[in-house]
Amino acid sequence: MTPTERAANRYLPAGRFAHGFAKGKMNGDPAYARVLELLTSEGTLVDVGCGEGHLLALAHETHPGLRLWGIDHDEARIATGRAALGEDAALHVGDARGADLPDATVIAVLDVLHYMPLEEQDATLTRLVDALVPGGTLLIRDGESGAGWRSAVTSLSERFAVGTGRHKGEGVWFRSRHEMLAALTDRGLLAEAEGCSDGTPFANVLYIAHLPQDEP
Repeated sequence: MTPTERAANRYLPAGRFAHGFAKGKMNGDPAYARVLELLTSEGTLVDVGCGEGHLLALAHETHPGLRLWGIDHDEARIATGRAALGEDAALHVGDARGADLPDATVIAVLDVLHYMPLEEQDATLTRLVDALVPGGTLLIRDGESGAGWRSAVTSLSERFAVGTGRHKGEGVWFRSRHEMLAALTDRGLLAEAEGCSDGTPFANVLYIAHLPQDEP
């Protein structure tokens, strides 16, 4: 059995839909495989907007030395994640804009920031950087503006998710790739961007930002 199968099978007790959704997300989301490649073998992985904990379940199977910590505003999704992960991860109900975060080796923020107005995005980015240990990594996957029809599709999809209550937010605010990189570098991070839309119609970008080590 593969690590992905083991991770997805944790959701079987929640029912066929929960298991099928977990399996599809783990196999089909291009960000997951890339994030797993970038994880360290030890330390703490913080997943902001963790939902049901799918990324954390995969990380437990592939990087068993990591401490796993997640936060999401949705109580029902956190309950599903807690049932699946048990004591292998600490999952919390809360808002990343104000919750206390543990010291983190890696912070993953997948499809979260664009639900915040730009001022709140900036404040949240500062809080995330403050939670990184020296040498830590911030991984942000988000849609980008200015990428033609893909940006339009991404915006429509996310606005639909907000309108139906699937995701919490007052609207959708995307940045251009240049604007996001500038926001990261302004906070002392060494940042780069790569496309993260394989197999999808979306204008998604993965930002990989490293906090330099302390000077000796």
